[in-house]
Amino acid sequence: MTHVTIPNRPFATEQITGLMLPDGIFETSIGTQNINVHLRNVGNSSTSVNVYVEGASTPVLTVSPRTHEVSGLSSGASRQVSWEADFSAVSPGVHYVSFVAESGGDRTRMIEKIFVTRVNFDPNTLTFGAETPEGTMEVQFTDMVEPRDRCCRTPDRDRPEQTRVDGRPDVIEYLQEFEGHEADFEFCPPGYLPEELSIGVEPTPPYDGKYGDLPFQDPWWKIVLCIIAVVLLIAAAIAASQEGGTVIVGGGGGGGGGGADGDEDCCGVSASGGSSSYLVAGLVAAAAAAATAAVLSDDRDPFRRGQDNTDPGAGEQTTGERLDAAISYGEPVALGRPFAADVKWTYTRQTTGGTYTHSVSETNTNQHVLSRYEVRAPDVVDTGQQERFVVEAEFFDEDGNQVTGDELFVQCILAGPNGEYERFVLQDDGIDPDQKPDDGVYTGEFDFRRKDARLGMWRYYVVAQDVNSADPDMDPEEAAKIIGGMVVTHQLEITFDPSEECEFVSDGHVNVI
Repeated sequence: MTHVTIPNRPFATEQITGLMLPDGIFETSIGTQNINVHLRNVGNSSTSVNVYVEGASTPVLTVSPRTHEVSGLSSGASRQVSWEADFSAVSPGVHYVSFVAESGGDRTRMIEKIFVTRVNFDPNTLTFGAETPEGTMEVQFTDMVEPRDRCCRTPDRDRPEQTRVDGRPDVIEYLQEFEGHEADFEFCPPGYLPEELSIGVEPTPPYDGKYGDLPFQDPWWKIVLCIIAVVLLIAAAIAASQEGGTVIVGGGGGGGGGGADGDEDCCGVSASGGSSSYLVAGLVAAAAAAATAAVLSDDRDPFRRGQDNTDPGAGEQTTGERLDAAISYGEPVALGRPFAADVKWTYTRQTTGGTYTHSVSETNTNQHVLSRYEVRAPDVVDTGQQERFVVEAEFFDEDGNQVTGDELFVQCILAGPNGEYERFVLQDDGIDPDQKPDDGVYTGEFDFRRKDARLGMWRYYVVAQDVNSADPDMDPEEAAKIIGGMVVTHQLEITFDPSEECEFVSDGHVNVI
């Protein structure tokens, strides 16, 4: 057998922004996504392997054939690889993907678990839903933090007809019809952050006793909510841009969370269009996911805490659960920083015999942070001199310890002078251009020497996301406390001063000549 393993659960990245979805969960409404894994050499010497996807437990999961040739992977080092796959027809639930590693005459099969949700949107009721085998979650964003000034203009180009219900678009369709980045795309979401929301869970089937099942027997329900928030913001930003700013996805009038009366707006996010706008959409969605996970507590889910404190009567079955939450952001929501937010929530349990409630007011802090990170890259690349554009980055956790290997998923996203959108992965595996395995220096390269690369000034953003490192053998209640897929680098900060622009900064510029 080969000495290659997959240490962490395979994770999803979506095609529009390239970012990992919350906790790496795959979402059918997005359709085509990448299946990503880290391959770790657990042998005592360097190895070279060919790795491919053999198949999946569901025949409707279509994976594009590809064999990755990994040469010279040092002992203990990890390399991230990916495959494009269409999840459109996959049922929500737990599925398994079989990966095969071959080296010489040795062959190892690795069967890995993945989680799949299905998000939908009802334009008539402005309700989002998500399906899992353990139940259905329905969410209404009754109020969202909005920018004071809307940026949208009426599009001057033809668009395909969309399904309408009472004149409103089904924003999910915009994800499903995404065909590629447009150089003139303008970022214009209906809101940035959830402020007031109502969440209902209908367990399948109704359950006896105090506790229902966790989604997929692992993540909390709040992770499903994070997925809905990401789908909402990316889909609605695209829809609003194409529809001239007419899209409505919340039941309230917006507001800030920054003021005592709750009616103030937040800063606006500006982007130059095209590639920058897609990245901003992804980062705002990432901020919403981080805020959602933070205010609803990383440690234990509000639904679980509500169950802790509501004892149903003897013989009663729980038929429905509800969480009503109001969030106040007392300080800027900054990716990769330990921002705090206040939340008041009420959990309601509906049983065959009655109704039980439990309420909490608390302040929680974002746990997905770095103390600092450093990026090194050339300022100028002369293609005539065959110069390489190599990016190196180092990351340090909240205690100042350097992060290494498969603890992070790191990408460099390039915004070109004419709206181009390129991205490449940075690895810490000792394979060229990386110099040394597992030393915390993540390295990647983009070839500006290729014929279709545009000359001019490019901006680059090194975006790192943490990875769910839960051991498959962990108790589900403990495994659920480990959340991955959150952005830990600091390219975006959402403040609550409507006179300001939200801070959206690149990690550097490179002039390609």
